Amino acid sequence: MSRAGRWAALLGLAGAWLGLSVQAARLALHKSFSIDEFQYAHAAWLVARGQVPYRDFFEVHLPLVYQVLAPVFWFSGDSPLSILALRAAMLVPLVGTCVAAASLNRRQGPVAMLLAPVLLLATPPFVTLATEVRPDPLAFALFLGALALLAGKPSSLKAFGAGALLVAAVWGSQKVLFYGGLIGLVLAGDLVLRRGRSPALLFSPRAFFAGAAAVLAVLAAYLTVTRSWGAWWQWCFAWAAAHQRHYPGFSWRVYLAPVWTAHPWLFTLAALGLASTVREGWRRARWQEPDLLLGVALPATFGAYALQQAPFPYSLLPFLGILAVLAARGVAAGLGAVTSPGGKAVGAAALIALLAVELRRLEQRLGRDSNARQREVLAQVGTLTAPGDVAYDNSGGYVSRPHAYFYFYTDAYLRGAIAGTLAREVPEALLARGCVLHLEDLRKEGLPASLKRFLSEHYQPFDGDISLWGQRYEVPPTGLAEARFLAVRADTYFIEPASALEQGTLFLDGAPVTSPVFTLEKGAHTVRYEGQASAFHVLWLPENGQRWTPRRGLPPTYSRLF
Repeated sequence: MSRAGRWAALLGLAGAWLGLSVQAARLALHKSFSIDEFQYAHAAWLVARGQVPYRDFFEVHLPLVYQVLAPVFWFSGDSPLSILALRAAMLVPLVGTCVAAASLNRRQGPVAMLLAPVLLLATPPFVTLATEVRPDPLAFALFLGALALLAGKPSSLKAFGAGALLVAAVWGSQKVLFYGGLIGLVLAGDLVLRRGRSPALLFSPRAFFAGAAAVLAVLAAYLTVTRSWGAWWQWCFAWAAAHQRHYPGFSWRVYLAPVWTAHPWLFTLAALGLASTVREGWRRARWQEPDLLLGVALPATFGAYALQQAPFPYSLLPFLGILAVLAARGVAAGLGAVTSPGGKAVGAAALIALLAVELRRLEQRLGRDSNARQREVLAQVGTLTAPGDVAYDNSGGYVSRPHAYFYFYTDAYLRGAIAGTLAREVPEALLARGCVLHLEDLRKEGLPASLKRFLSEHYQPFDGDISLWGQRYEVPPTGLAEARFLAVRADTYFIEPASALEQGTLFLDGAPVTSPVFTLEKGAHTVRYEGQASAFHVLWLPENGQRWTPRRGLPPTYSRLF
């Protein structure tokens, strides 16, 4: 390739990298939120307020992402829209993943090194998940960082950091116990076989284990100080194992097949990169190099996905990340095999065209999957309620409001396993805690029928996604209605429509109501209406002080699976 051709290729690659980086940031801020992200965001808010996972609220995931993101709320406050700041914060581990990927390919030359982060950002299934508020992106960034330190120039400091990052990655996700555990077994086996003789995969085993022990000591101190050892073990391991056995399962092909169909280039280039790595390792007979760990990480991350009872797409993220690193090596190997300058130019042009196609796909994803409506709902939650007002749904979709019940989110297995408990205890908790807001979510359909009846009777639709505390009353043809109203807390309420007072008289606890807005003590109140109105509501007055009219029949749009 001529000098002009090399410059053209570099400029094209730089343009693709810039475009993909901007697109990743846009995804973080504008792509729709999945239902799980609300769960993790709410857990981070709880940690920011001093609550302890497992002990104070239900969780089955290891807590690193909540603990890392919690400080965001110290600066952003209690606005539910702070979830956007959490999304922005998730760009930090994405940058770390890109740096680690480039470092892993440093020995393969500048092409493989520079392309690794570009291909990560050009893989839509990876980058869309890596910009979400999830444990997996952070855990994988730490894991890949550990591999990168082991692949760098040997030093005791890097060995210490690798041990620390590997344990921290496990604290980020149980899945790392599988794919990181296999890496640990390879390192241990290498130590046993070599018995201290060099070269070895671990330059300084003492420093590596010291780094791992340092992080383990911090984690043990945390669990001891918070007195959450038992709760941590119960929910993260005992309950998680039962969940894995009984959760409604499906094949790993369900979510992997579409990735293969839409992005065959990733698998093809990764296969070429793996073959090149194996050939080089075989030629030099130096499999003690960290390339062995990268080779092990490929089936290990795939196994961590495929062996799950319910392999959802976010579990693909580590596997796709390893594929991208190998795919960069595949491009370098392919270009290196071409001897003619014209052939190299064609290969570089094809690569840039491929990156442009994937960039366009990301743009189309944003166009059809915006979080604009979700931001509207979050803003409404912030306007309708105060930071201390209690809310309820099955995902933590209110983000930065107190939840009503220990199980602040439920999944399919949980709703079936403790259906009776949910039916009995959730209404009691809603009343005891004075819950004024209810959000519609995808998981509501699986709740016990009696609980769904309670929600429909005591929460009236502000719109298709938000319901606020209140009750509806039908007035029979006789013009006399007698019933009860349950005030969820001592607060201000109002009658809607206000014209019902012009058409008749409303009595609360025997006293006539002369104003549409009134205050009530918490508890049950007698309601008697004499007049011509066909129906009316008694509703909770929101934090903004504006009366509202229930709007029925609007479709819910806030809660989305992916």
